[in-house]
Amino acid sequence: MKYKRGKISPFSLFAMFFVSRVLVVFTLCNVTSLGYYSSDLIISLGIGLVIALVISLPIIILIRKKRSMLDQKWLSVIYGIYFLYLGAVTVGRFSFFASMELNENTQSLFLASMIIIACMYAAWLGIEPISRFGSFILAVTVIGIVSVVGFGLQNFSILDLFPFTQNSVPNIFINALSFACETSEIILLTVLAPKVNGKIEKPFYLSIILSFAVCAVLFFLSIGVLGDTASVSSFPFYELSQISKFDESERLDSIYTAFWIFAMFLKGTLFLYCASKCFGIKGKGKGVIVSGAGIYIIVWIIAECGFFLRVQNWFVIVPFLIFGVVVPTLYLIFRKKSKGEILIENF
Repeated sequence: MKYKRGKISPFSLFAMFFVSRVLVVFTLCNVTSLGYYSSDLIISLGIGLVIALVISLPIIILIRKKRSMLDQKWLSVIYGIYFLYLGAVTVGRFSFFASMELNENTQSLFLASMIIIACMYAAWLGIEPISRFGSFILAVTVIGIVSVVGFGLQNFSILDLFPFTQNSVPNIFINALSFACETSEIILLTVLAPKVNGKIEKPFYLSIILSFAVCAVLFFLSIGVLGDTASVSSFPFYELSQISKFDESERLDSIYTAFWIFAMFLKGTLFLYCASKCFGIKGKGKGVIVSGAGIYIIVWIIAECGFFLRVQNWFVIVPFLIFGVVVPTLYLIFRKKSKGEILIENF
């Protein structure tokens, strides 16, 4: 495969999407899921994977047909605003975690502003440096997860997995829908697909399937180690990293925090970069600056509204279904072909 300036490799796409999707399990806390933190979350995860693969079809078909919703300027701007919202949720969740678990005196908005500035710089550099950083973070994330899993197994008890189902059937399916709709990489593909120098579908689907599999392993381990205390823990996987130790004195929570920071930085940068591309503001860096300011404003708004202190499912599910399923499907059905496209097809 020949190198092309402004393009990324299929492996880079896989690395960025895998890390971005695995980040969901790091941010899972008692306000992002319904019911108990129990073994039936793995059932929800399996159902969520099937839903995610199905609802990705409209965007995949559009990419195959070389059509883009972003060709419509007004639609592109709306998607840019949605990416800002997703970026704000990503940054805000980490700020919430830092103020809850790391240091109660942490000013979450100040921390968010520092993160956003760093993401702005990375987005300003372009997609190639972002993709190279994504490959590095893939290695860091894999090492971190393997470390936590490896050293956490010594505290694992099969009895903590039972009773296997504690949540109601509606809660199981709502959690499944939530897991599927957290797969925002499906929508990011609309912006990043033209940047890929090679095959798109294989690395995309592989990143989604493997990330769900890793999340299932982490759920399985967290519940098997923490038992019932997982349901009352603010961040179960973080508590798991505190229990996992190299020896009697060396805990792994610092490693957990480190690869969460890296993964969050990568995902926030992707949203910021894609938003700036959707806005299409002329002038180097202007779109990035506007997008960064937009993310900060949204972080401030949702923090003032107490977004991170209540169950957030529908704040994620409803916008994703609109922008990830309804709009692409309607665009696929009703969008009229241009004369040039008709001529090419006839030829």
